[in-house]
Amino acid sequence: MKYTIGSVPYLNAKPLVRMFEELGEESPVHVIYEVPSKLPSMLAANTVQAIMVSSIESLRNPGNRVAEGVCIGSQREVLSVRVFSKVPPVEIKTLALDQSSMTSNALAQIVLAEGYGVKPKCGPMLPSLGEMLAEHDACVLIGDNGMREQGEGLHILDLGLEWFKLRNLPFVWAVWLGNQGLTPDLAGLLANSEHWGESHLERVIADAPGNTGIPLELCDRYFKEIMHYPMHERELEGLREFGSSLEKHGFLDRAYFPEIVSPESNRLVAPL
Repeated sequence: MKYTIGSVPYLNAKPLVRMFEELGEESPVHVIYEVPSKLPSMLAANTVQAIMVSSIESLRNPGNRVAEGVCIGSQREVLSVRVFSKVPPVEIKTLALDQSSMTSNALAQIVLAEGYGVKPKCGPMLPSLGEMLAEHDACVLIGDNGMREQGEGLHILDLGLEWFKLRNLPFVWAVWLGNQGLTPDLAGLLANSEHWGESHLERVIADAPGNTGIPLELCDRYFKEIMHYPMHERELEGLREFGSSLEKHGFLDRAYFPEIVSPESNRLVAPL
């Protein structure tokens, strides 16, 4: 295979990589799966040429490159990134952070500070709703864990919707991030895979309940109404605004907007 990339293992990334999986040994791209917090070290070690990583990582250092036109985003609600709380949001004093996350933990604190006027004491934990809430007023859960939990009797904040209320912008949760290994050729393959995934969503949806335990009806709504994969100017505006918010709240001393790598057209024959 020509390239190796690292992806989050969550349901929301499946349309972006499913084509490579179906191509099998004929695929020019090999996909390795890991939680968001562990992907940057793989890129730093040159184990992979690109990673689907939390958007905060794309803003952290100068010299970052991001593949054009592709992201994991949401226009309003996101369903899979939520705060669950035993108390009303304005009363949250302690917050358990999902230790597999980066962007979502920062966003949760921005939302609580700006939307509810609270700055809770935070600490990372394994993503288990019961254990997190046994020690804290509230917790952040992301990905499949965030979708599976019903949160009965709890106060729930959908962080995608909360961001929209604050900024009137979509939120970019993750991007294809790389360094010099993220070439226009690879950017083209990633764009090709995104287009293929969106045109074959029914395959992803059909497999989702068995792989995640999430009901089929919810998976169908998630992909068809919630998830947003193209990254155009409005999404880039949301990413820039997130960078400014990270600076404002002290999560980054400075946010560096990445170089956008335009794709070369390619002639990859996708599976039927």
